Amino acid sequence: MRAPGFLLPLVFSLPAVCADAPAPKPVPKPAPASSARPSLGASAARRNENVQVNRIDNDGAKESTIRLGDSVTLVPLPLVESGYFASEHGRAAGEPVALRPAPAVSGWHGEVFEAHQNSVFNARTFFQAGDVLPSRQNSYGARFSGAVQKVGALTGAFSQRKIRGMVNGNVLVPLASERTPLATGPAVRALVSRFLGAYPAELPNRPDFDPRALNTNAPQQIDETDSSLRLDRDTGARSRISLSHALGRQRVHAFQFVAGQNPDTEIHTHRSRAAWRYSPSAFTDVAVGLGFTRVKSVLHSEPRAVGPRVRIGFQIEELGPDSHFPIDRAQNSYRGGAVVTHRLAGGRHTLTFGGDATRFQLNGIETLNQRGYFVFSNNFGRSAIDNFRLGVPSTYEATLGEMARGFRNWQANLFLADQWKIGSRLQIYYGLRFSPETAPVEAQGRNRIPYGCDCNNLSPRFSAAYQLAPKRVMRASYTVSFGQILPVTYSQVRYNLPLARYAQIQNPDLLQPLRDLNLNGAAARTAPSLLSPDLVSPYSHQYNFSLENRLGRQYLLRAGYVGSRTFKLLNSYVMNRARPMPDVPLTTATVDQRRPDPRYYDVNHIVNGGIAYLDAGQVSLEAPSQRGLAWGATYTFGKAIDQGSDYLCTAANRDLSRGRSQFQYESLKDKKGLSNFDSTHAVMLYYSYDLPLGRLSRGLPGWMTGGWQLSGAGLLRSGTPLTLYIGSDAPGFGNVDGGPSDRPNILDPSILGRSIGNPNDAPLILRRDRFAYIVPGEQRGSLGRNTFRKGGIANFNAGVTKQWRWGGRRERAFLFRAEAANLANHPQFDEPQRNLSAPSFGKITNTLNDGRVLQFQLRVLL
Repeated sequence: MRAPGFLLPLVFSLPAVCADAPAPKPVPKPAPASSARPSLGASAARRNENVQVNRIDNDGAKESTIRLGDSVTLVPLPLVESGYFASEHGRAAGEPVALRPAPAVSGWHGEVFEAHQNSVFNARTFFQAGDVLPSRQNSYGARFSGAVQKVGALTGAFSQRKIRGMVNGNVLVPLASERTPLATGPAVRALVSRFLGAYPAELPNRPDFDPRALNTNAPQQIDETDSSLRLDRDTGARSRISLSHALGRQRVHAFQFVAGQNPDTEIHTHRSRAAWRYSPSAFTDVAVGLGFTRVKSVLHSEPRAVGPRVRIGFQIEELGPDSHFPIDRAQNSYRGGAVVTHRLAGGRHTLTFGGDATRFQLNGIETLNQRGYFVFSNNFGRSAIDNFRLGVPSTYEATLGEMARGFRNWQANLFLADQWKIGSRLQIYYGLRFSPETAPVEAQGRNRIPYGCDCNNLSPRFSAAYQLAPKRVMRASYTVSFGQILPVTYSQVRYNLPLARYAQIQNPDLLQPLRDLNLNGAAARTAPSLLSPDLVSPYSHQYNFSLENRLGRQYLLRAGYVGSRTFKLLNSYVMNRARPMPDVPLTTATVDQRRPDPRYYDVNHIVNGGIAYLDAGQVSLEAPSQRGLAWGATYTFGKAIDQGSDYLCTAANRDLSRGRSQFQYESLKDKKGLSNFDSTHAVMLYYSYDLPLGRLSRGLPGWMTGGWQLSGAGLLRSGTPLTLYIGSDAPGFGNVDGGPSDRPNILDPSILGRSIGNPNDAPLILRRDRFAYIVPGEQRGSLGRNTFRKGGIANFNAGVTKQWRWGGRRERAFLFRAEAANLANHPQFDEPQRNLSAPSFGKITNTLNDGRVLQFQLRVLL
């Protein structure tokens, strides 16, 4: 089992073979494929801690895929009782309704472990100035299993992870000459001074990469606790009951390079499961399951935050946290169902049928710029920093009203499948899954969801395995999988009238940005988020084909193709944007005057819009342990394309702002491009080797020199795509339609598709003379979406383990392990500054991975 914080899984010490792959003798019956290879995360360097990730919605998954690329995965047997939406991208299949059977327990067993990381042993990151400041991470815990007479088999675990110390990172801060306000009014000057005071007193210290770049440090504190307890008890000769409960806690006092940069976080989880399994005959098994899950999330500004969110034209670090904080919500789900398996005709047919239903509840407060959001941009003939010092913002946005809501809805599944063994060499699996989902209802009737039940979600399942020869198996599968309309998506109705109003003010007053806002009468404007009345769940056609060949007695070669076409993804059309009008100046001051519908600012339409495509080929070679050496390698070549929305998109918060098109009437055409996680080439390598030391020695010498193991994993991967923007919607820069999504015109197409992966080369590739701003009257820039790439990944992790064993019939073990993530201390560079109007355009000032990190672990197995 993997201990928390363990950088390289102990799976390396297992034979790296497919557990159910065909053996030469006897001839096996085809079965689903699996792999013991390490996960992508085990092959990658640790994420740089200065890249803040909030564990809510899809934030963590988005960060991981953009940093590491797509995890293309073969799914040869999509079981009818589970959901497989996005499984081709590496997402785990849906949890079965009943707890899986636990392995039999004989006697009491347990382990305790402690893992320690300390900055004393860590390398500096690429941009780090000065020494590595103190930080440490301790992970410790225990596990046990055993049988209690008249009670049953107990399995329990407890672990904690504590992180303390300094985080190092880079921010863009004002120059010494930019640290005083230019505003003349005393009140405005005082507020600008307060904003400037949020930046660290240190002056930029990395002018070699950017004149405003500061490498600095800030304290961080993270506490995580996980615990679980499971009971399995036989209630008769043919029945068993299983009970499980798990608790999780995370508390984060986030680092703040700039005051208020990141939210502080508290996330509490409960997971309770109950299952009853009954076998009325040798041919029939029944599993009944009940479950309850609760996730409580509280994310709020730290005390030193200035209040509103403030963006300064991407020229210096924005003052945060992000627009959708604070959040105080609880999500509950209640699930129940049953699965029946029945074998017919001497085992040639195995029928699976059943169903489950889940009740979802979402309660609490979520916001969108309720703290207010100022944007200072290149405007009025001045730079964004000059306007910031003068206290002259270009726009202000805020939500006014009550944000507390409670939503309820149901989701169900009915399924039937048959696994048919046609002969000794051919096995097929076919079935159908029906997954209706009701529209959410606001518990107190404060908002209405306009769409209805999505009640025609039929998912066919088909899989085949054919044994071509004693050492060769061919597999193929096809399914349709349905996703969900996520709570963060449909709960945006809370920002709408009559209880809430979203305001967008052009050229506002800094002290009283809502001074001229008309909140009453026909002239009162708002920016609504409208859910399409025919909104439904996104779905994918998923298919793959693979050929497995055993080479001799040692190697398993697998070659396969993975493909999918995903439809009705959640997407957003931002309409009612300002248009050019005769005799009306094209300035930010006239944006509202030039909107087609004077009742509104922007109108956000949440729709099913866009298709996503995935095609990939994958080859892997796995070698079992022979003379102590086990190893494997996988190469993936693929391409992922979408129309501005992918399987992780929520059409909310940052997805809403980043996903908008340049011109409102060319939404899908304008946004089609490589997916954010597309990675053309990926090579993953891994190995473990039991050193032969001590094999020929006995007694104390053998005890000391034996039991050593070396292991490692490497990842080579193409960088993921990035998009360039203008960064200003003012005259002379963008199309002045009220939206910040404009891209520049490309003047030198020869650089398209280039990888921007080195701080020295990036400014040479992304030269300003290769791009041009939008001229007045143009609707959009000519540069496409995701037309460049970040630098690739070249990472290697390694570890060494020493194991001491003692005892007789009940063997015990003590393990010491030292491991290194990013052993070569190779940086994975972040994307360059993407905004053409920013002084730092084209410059890389951060890394996505940490420097070399050493960890030491002790484990005692009893």
